[in-house]
Amino acid sequence: MNQNDKTASINNHAFTLIELLVVIAIVAILAAIIFPVFAQAKKAAKSVACLSNTKEIGLATQIYLEDSDGFYPQSKTADANPQIDDYDGALENPDNGSIFAKILPYTGRGGSTSEDVMYAQGLYACPDDPAPFDASCPDIINIGGPHVISYLINAYFVWGLNESGVGVPASVIEYGERRSVTVNGVSPYCDDIYHPWFNTLNSNLGNSQGVDNEMDTLTGALANSRHNGGANYTFADGHAKRYLWIQTWSPPSNVDMHTPNPDVQKDWY
Repeated sequence: MNQNDKTASINNHAFTLIELLVVIAIVAILAAIIFPVFAQAKKAAKSVACLSNTKEIGLATQIYLEDSDGFYPQSKTADANPQIDDYDGALENPDNGSIFAKILPYTGRGGSTSEDVMYAQGLYACPDDPAPFDASCPDIINIGGPHVISYLINAYFVWGLNESGVGVPASVIEYGERRSVTVNGVSPYCDDIYHPWFNTLNSNLGNSQGVDNEMDTLTGALANSRHNGGANYTFADGHAKRYLWIQTWSPPSNVDMHTPNPDVQKDWY
C-alpha cells in the first residue's frame, strides 16, 4: 500500500464536522430528555422520604397514646374548647414544651427533656424543605417563639385531647408540613403548632380576631403544595398520606379534615 492509499484510508475513517455536530445534537437531545426524568425521580424520592418521616411520627404518637391512657401529647393547659377559649390566641401560654420532643423517645432518637436533640434529627427534616431548622424563626421572625422543624401539629391536639374526642381518627389530620418559605411578602410560618380556627373561610370557625389566617392557601401555616402540588399529612390513627390541599380543607364545600368531631361515629374496621 503506497502513501496515498494510507492517507485515503485514514480520511475514510475520520469524522467530518457535520457528523460531529450531529452526534453533539443527539447527545444534547438525550440529555434534555433524561435530566428532567432524573430530577422528577429525585423529587419523588424526597417526597417518599418525607412521607416516611410523617408515618414514623404517627406511629410514635400511637405508642405514646398507649402509655398515656389515650391522651395525645399535651403542651398547653387543659382545655376542652380551645377553638372558643383561644379565639384570639389568649391561651397560647404557658407552653409545656414541644410535642415533638415528647414523642422523640418513642422513635428511639432521644429523651423527653432533650429538646435540643430534635433539631438535628433527620426524622424532623423533610428532604424537600429548604429550611427545616430555620434559626431565624426564634431569633428574628418570631422572637422568643419555639425552634422549628419541617412539621406542625394541629392545635386541637395540644390542649389535652383524648382519643374519644376525635370521632373518626382516620379522617382527622394531626400533623402537617410547615411553610418554611416567604410567600407574597409574608415571612415563613415560625411555630410548631397550627390553628385551624384561625381562618376566614369556614362559616362555623371563621375567626376575624385570630392572629393570622393560618389556613390561607398560600400564606398560611402549612406547606400544602410541596410535593407535586400536594403535601404529606399524618392522621390521628397514625397513618400518613399525601393529599391536595383542597382535599383536606375547603369549607365552602364542607371539606375539613383538620377539625375533630367527637359526635361522628367511630369506624372500627
